[in-house]
Formats: sequence, structure tokens, C-alpha cells
Amino acid sequence: MSDVATDSEPVLDPPASGSPYRRVVVPVLGMRDATDAHRVRNRLMRMEGVVSATVGSDLDSVAVTLDPARATLRDLAAELDAMDFALGDALVPLSIRGMTSSACVARVRTALEHVDGVIEAQVNPVLNRADVRILARDIDVDGLMHAVRRAGYGVTPLGEHGAVADIESAAIYGAGAGATRFESLMLGIVGVLTVPLLLNLAWRVLAGTPLFGPFWAFLLSSVVIGLGGARYAMGAWRAIAAHEATMDLLVVLGSASAYLYSLIAWVSIGPAGRNLYFETAAAIIAFVRLGKWLEAVVKHGTTRAIRSLMELRAKSARVIKDGALISKPIDKVAVGDVVMVKPYERIPVDGVIVKGESTVDASMITGAGLPEDKGEGDPVTGGTMNGGGVLHVRATCLAAESTLAQIISLVEEAQARKVPLQRFVDRVTTTFIPVVLGLSVFTLFGWLALENSFSEAIRAAVSVLVIACPCALGLAAPAALVAGTGAAARAGILIHDIDSLQKAYGIDTVLFDKTGTLSEGRPFVTSVEALDGDVTRLLTLAASAQQGSEHPLGRAILAHAENYGIVPESLKSFEAIPGRGVRAVLEGQTTVLIGNRPLMDANGIEMSAGEWVAPMLGMQGRSAIWIAADGQLLGGISVTDPMRADAPRAVANLKAHGVACAVVSGDSETAVAAVAENLGVKNAFCDATPETKVRIVRRLQGKGRSVAMVGDGINDAPALAEADLGIAVGTAADAAMQTADIILLRADVITVANALEVARETWGKIRQNLALAFVYNVVALPIAALGFLSPTVAGAAMALSSVSVVFNAFLLTRWKPRLADAPTPRGRFSRRK
Repeated sequence: MSDVATDSEPVLDPPASGSPYRRVVVPVLGMRDATDAHRVRNRLMRMEGVVSATVGSDLDSVAVTLDPARATLRDLAAELDAMDFALGDALVPLSIRGMTSSACVARVRTALEHVDGVIEAQVNPVLNRADVRILARDIDVDGLMHAVRRAGYGVTPLGEHGAVADIESAAIYGAGAGATRFESLMLGIVGVLTVPLLLNLAWRVLAGTPLFGPFWAFLLSSVVIGLGGARYAMGAWRAIAAHEATMDLLVVLGSASAYLYSLIAWVSIGPAGRNLYFETAAAIIAFVRLGKWLEAVVKHGTTRAIRSLMELRAKSARVIKDGALISKPIDKVAVGDVVMVKPYERIPVDGVIVKGESTVDASMITGAGLPEDKGEGDPVTGGTMNGGGVLHVRATCLAAESTLAQIISLVEEAQARKVPLQRFVDRVTTTFIPVVLGLSVFTLFGWLALENSFSEAIRAAVSVLVIACPCALGLAAPAALVAGTGAAARAGILIHDIDSLQKAYGIDTVLFDKTGTLSEGRPFVTSVEALDGDVTRLLTLAASAQQGSEHPLGRAILAHAENYGIVPESLKSFEAIPGRGVRAVLEGQTTVLIGNRPLMDANGIEMSAGEWVAPMLGMQGRSAIWIAADGQLLGGISVTDPMRADAPRAVANLKAHGVACAVVSGDSETAVAAVAENLGVKNAFCDATPETKVRIVRRLQGKGRSVAMVGDGINDAPALAEADLGIAVGTAADAAMQTADIILLRADVITVANALEVARETWGKIRQNLALAFVYNVVALPIAALGFLSPTVAGAAMALSSVSVVFNAFLLTRWKPRLADAPTPRGRFSRRK
């Protein structure tokens, strides 16, 4: 078989009649030549379940024949990712209605993953949302929606960064509450009708005689079950039709068993019959509906953060065109359009101020901070609040690519992800309900075998059915995840990946980059030392070489030269050497090296002539930058970058809770040592290249340490990726942002401690919730089977379990970040063993 196909392939072929295999053409990104094609094909052919693999002639796809029982598209994606190639896929978000338990979640996910081209589906019951990862050339939203509807659930598509699909709870207290108001009305009716039944039951137990006879109990319970239980009956019917067991089925079996037994006993025994459970049948429905309503109310609180971010998005902007103001929808504003922002309005776009002065409050995005003065040439972020001045802002990106849109996307992605532990929970849930049904039958016949009455046997069996609903298990992890990541987002902490929570839970060592992380990132030149005394020439060469640099030290040199009226020479070529400096060739063919001592040593520059100026350049912890031209050392420049005011307190807080801290920087030994001394940090590494930082991380990991790296520059990106947890600060370069696990929108160091704390609190809450849900079911089932719980109490307990799990998660929304001057109470985020 040839490795490269000679003609176009269909995207997806059904297997031949009677064949167990499936043939699929998957788009692959990153293949450049025949070598890559051979490597991809050979690697895929070694996978279990792959029968054949053929790379397309255009090197952008692979036709794979596989055994669906042993290999899936998700396996192919993981294998390609391990080879540094990417599957060409897309993410389709859907709003799901009607999910009531973890069994519903599993059913929706299964329905979606059986659609051709779907790699995997993540379903979140808190957000009532499904994120479907599908092959890019197979996107069929209608097909996905049809699969969900066929499974018995409502579905609508979500646009990019659409509103949270919390249909059952999003508007309990606000507008757009059509469906929710109906649910609240139904709960009210069911509750009013159930209260007399519960009073009748209590009076009969306490006084020995009911308040009213079986007829009224039958009538009231029939109305309650007919109105309040209709949605569960429909869900149970869908489950039976699909040969599945769900929470709806348990609720219906429990209430129907109590109702039908009572009806039969009443008709056969007559009004004298005492062991009737009409009240129980109605109470089961009422408590389940009450639990779901309370659950929705609390879920509404957990999703508050993402909703508040979405509310920052402008719907329109005033675009200045030919001297006139034109109102445009925000998604129609193009790059380069100039937008007018009136006083005390939200700035609608990311851009640069071209006219006007004002203050801008970014606290709603960064989580804290005082308004900053902004003027012509300053960048602004969409969603921030303008002060008292009128601003003209030139848009620098589209609305879908704005900072706020990326933040919302990041938070949505994190909240929609499945916690690794949740996969285990899903497997348990799929077998749990059939086991409960079997246990209920066993309880019924067990009680009868022990010569108990049928009334007592049915009472115990119904209690088992009702109390076993695994709703709490399905909500345990998603509720805590949504609440925790939302609280973090409000504080300007973006958790990039769900695995980051687990990583942060065990961090015991934090490595800090210096420039732009511990320091303010606004360095300035303090002295220029020329070996031949020609300071102007030295500064001219340095500024000329730094014209292509984006490094803060380079910008400081350029600003200093501009202050002295020095005009840089034209630049012919420029090369940035990460962790070392720059090499540049000027138009006059002069080759300039500017950077640290290791850069000079690596290029054979004789440094002995500059030994006398070294102490002056490095005094008081300043950074010494050396300049050489055409192989000769010319002198050096001393630059200082003030340390952030909150850095000592942040490091002290981390150390007080058992987290070791170290400074890792490409700066000189004297500069790094001075910072380490001010911070009270014993371990400091100077002259560190990107490779050196990676080696330091690996060395600490080899000693059993769990390492977090905090940085902001391109040279920090490899260490951020290598560390157990990468944390990028607010001013970070794109490369650092993309490799980090946690992104801090604020540039202060205290937020590092806050990030570790909220991540650990969230992961801890997930574990608490799962433990609480498991323990509840393990303890409650035998109690119910032994007859210690009535069906009525079992219904209340089942509802309470779901509410308690969601409420426990809701407590995370009260988490507040520490201020820079507020020490952390001991034990608040100390490392868990």
C-alpha cells in the first residue's frame, strides 16, 4: 500500500456490510514533507485497533481504517499530539435542556460521541452545556442537535462566547425567565398541594388518626404526580425506550410504586386501610422538584463570574467616519476604526488612544487596582471603564480576538472541562442505577422472606429507589469547578486547564523570574561607562543595536538615548539571543554585541579592560549591560529596575506556608543577589539562559519537588512548560501566555499566592464534594434497605444531598483575594500532603 494517496478521499465512509471496521479521513496539521508523512503513517499503524493508514497526497489528511471497539478518534488525536502534529478539529458549544442527573450527562455525551466525526464531547450539568470536539471538515451542527433531541433533551447552538447555557437557573431572579418562571410556578403549586398531605401524614403518625380520609389523599397526590411528575415520567419513558437506567426512572418507580400500592390497597381493603402511601408518593415528587429548584438557585450563583464578564462586552460602538458618528454592532467594528468613548462609559474595543485624556478603571477585568491615567498613545482594553474624559480609540483587533473575548473563552473552556476524577464517577454512575434497581428488588423479596408484610416490604424497597438517585455525584465536581474558576476570574486569575488545579494542590517550590515579574518591568539607565571616554558613541551604538528589541532593558536604553537627543544609526540585521542579549549589524557594517557577561565570553570578547568599571555598573544590585563592537569591548551601561512593593510580602507569605522560593534570572550575579537579599530568599540563580532555567526546574523535580515557575518573557516559556505549574504574569509575552497553566491579569506578585490558594481551594472542594456524595450513597442505601427510612424521608434526604453538594461548591464564590498588605492567616493555603 502506498503511503500517499493519489486521489481525493471522502471524509467519512461507512463500513462495508458486515465489516467491523470503520474508515475515516482525518485532517492533520503540521506535516511538511514525505518524512513527516512516513512517520505519521508508521506511528498510527503501530496503534492497537488501526488496520491501515494512508497519508493524503497534499499532506493535510490521513485516511485511517480502524476497529471502533479498540481505537477511537480521541486515541488518534492523542497519538498525533504526542508526535507534535495536531488533528484539524473545531469546538462546537451547545446549550442542553432537561438534564437532571449524571446519568443524563452520560446519555447526552454518548449520543454526541456516536455522531460521525466527533472526537469527544464534554458535558457540564452546572452550565447545562456541551462542548463537542469534532473534525473540522465534519462540522454538522444540525446533526449534533438531532442526536441530542433523539436522546430526549432540548438543545440550541451557542455562538462564539455565547451566554452561559444555564436555562433552568440563569434567570430565576431576572429577565428571560420564561421557562424558569413556569418551573417556579409548578413548584409552588406542587408545594401547596403537598403541605396538607405531609400534615395529614404527621397527624396520623403522632395522633393515630388522619386529618382527612384516603379519598382526599388520593386526589391531592394524583394532582401532584400528574403535574409535578410529568417531566420525570417523560424522562423515564425515554430511558426505557433507550434501554437505559436514569435518575428519572428511579424517581418514577419510587413514586409510582408507592402510589399504585396505595391505590390497590385502598380499593381492596377499603377506607379502613391504614398503610397507605399517597402522601409519600406526592412528597417524593415535591422534594425532588424542590431539590432541583434549590440546586438551580445555587448553580446560578456559581455561574455569576462568567455572566459578569459577559456583561462587560459592548453591544455597539460609535465609529467616527468622515467626521460623523456611526453606531455599529461591536462585531462589525474593523481594525483601524476610530471609536469615540464618552465619559463614564465602557471602552468597547481593544485599541490605542489617538485623542483625549482620561482615567481608565480596569478592576473589573484584573480584579483590583486603582484607575490609571491614560493619554494619547496608551493602549486600552475593551470592557474597562472610562473616567471623566472623552477618548478617541483606534481599534487594534476584532471583537472576537479582544482581550475580554479571550478571557471569557479561557474561563468557559476551563469550566466546561471534565475533572479527571469525574470520568471515574461517570463509570460508577452508569452501573450504579442498575445495581440500585437490583438492590430494591432484593430488598422487597428479602423483607417478604423474613415474613414481613407486603406494606413494609414495599416501603423499604421504595426508600431504596428514592434515596439512591446519584444526582449529587454528577454535580460534585462541575459545581466546584465552575464556582472556583469563576471566583479566580473575578480576581484576575485565569486557570488555563482543569489539570492545573490538581497540579497547584501539591506545589511546594516556586521559582520567580526577576525582570518584569519581581521587578516592575520599567527599568531606566543610571549610568553609562565608556572605556575610551566617548559616552555619546557608546550610547549611539547601544541604541542602534536595540532598535529591534522588545526587551524592557532595550527599551530603557532607547529611551535614555532619546532623552539625550541621540539619533540611532540604521539597522541592517538583528538577532535576539534569549537570556544573553542581542547581536546587530548596523548599516555601516559595524557588528555590535550588547548583553551580559556570558554573551561576551561566548563570543571571545576580552573583558580585562573593563574590570575597573564592573563594580560601578553592578553597584546596589543594578544590571550591568556590556557593549562590544567588531570584537572589542567598548564599555557598559548600568540599568536599574525597581522591585515591586508587594514582592517581599508575597514571598514571605509563601514561605510561611511551607512553599520554598527561589529567584532564577538571566541578570548579573550582583543584581540577582541584591533582589534575593531584599526578598529574604536564600536560593538565587544568575546568568540563566532559557536552557538553564529548564535544567534548574528538572533538577528540583528530580529531588522530588513539585515546582511552579513564574515568569513573563519569551525566555521563560520553556521553563513555564517544563515546570509542574507554569504561571504567567499580566504583562507576559504571548509565548509565556500560551505555555502557562495559570495566567495572572494583574502584574503584582501577591497574585501568585492568591492563584495557588484559589486553585488549591477549588481542587480541595472537588474532593470534598465527591467524598460527600460517595459517602452519602454508601451510608444511605443500607439504612434505607433495613427499613430505617420512610420513602418520604428518603426523598427529602436525596434532595438535600444534591443541594448540600452544590451549596458546598457555592461557598467558593465567597473567596476573596488577599491584598498586598494583608498577611495570610496560617494554614489558609498550606500544602496538602
